[in-house]
Amino acid sequence: MEVHGYRNGVLIILGGIVASLILVAVARKLYAKEKLHQAHDLTGNLLSIVGTLYAVLLGLVVVDALVRFEKAVDVVQQESNSLADLFLLTEKLPEPQKTAIRERCKTYARQLIDDEWPLMAKGQASVAARRTAIALSHALHGFEPVTESQKAIYPMLLDQIRQVWDCRRERIGTAQAGIPLVEWVALIVGGAVTILFGGLFSTQSVSLQRFLTTLTALIIGLNMYLVSLFGYPFSGELTVSSRPFATDIAMFEGGSAAEDDHAAIP
Repeated sequence: MEVHGYRNGVLIILGGIVASLILVAVARKLYAKEKLHQAHDLTGNLLSIVGTLYAVLLGLVVVDALVRFEKAVDVVQQESNSLADLFLLTEKLPEPQKTAIRERCKTYARQLIDDEWPLMAKGQASVAARRTAIALSHALHGFEPVTESQKAIYPMLLDQIRQVWDCRRERIGTAQAGIPLVEWVALIVGGAVTILFGGLFSTQSVSLQRFLTTLTALIIGLNMYLVSLFGYPFSGELTVSSRPFATDIAMFEGGSAAEDDHAAIP
């Protein structure tokens, strides 16, 4: 699902308010004031039960969306850190493994920023970035550490490659999953039932009832907007940034430039 940021929020909130006012108007048309007044006790008891259940459900879904977003931020940062650590650990490797791994680290970071991040907004992944990640994991095939320093860093290199892969799978899975349809159905139906119960109370002032209905629909709509905003971490106007990988690229290129300058000194 592709979320369109603030426009999506305006649609959810205003659409919910309009639908709520229509729902309350229909309820007042179907039942006479006398019948609504006679059922006040029953309606109030049921509203307290339904409202409490819906408030708990809505709160849990909002918290789940916030946790999903924060977890996506952590996964991206961890993947970026592992890629940077992998690049730095190759310092003690011989050629051609050192250059091969470092070039693939640079290529992978660029592909994430240029290709994969726009695709993740649509729930897709970059085939080119995946191939580069596979090539990165194969870079140490056939390599046998000889020196003591190589033997020390070899397991660390393998661990960083594994972490890059694990974080990549989790990041792509988060981008493709989003909020399940059943949760949206439960939120919409639960909100409609809660508003309907509020509309079943008989009041002398119709404008007051409409005002209270609008406020209730506004609060529900704002919470649904939070779900749409944080439940899709790589879509919309509030997204997880690819900046950590841009920082990696700056470090990769700065490190390479520093090595070249050092090698040029007689």
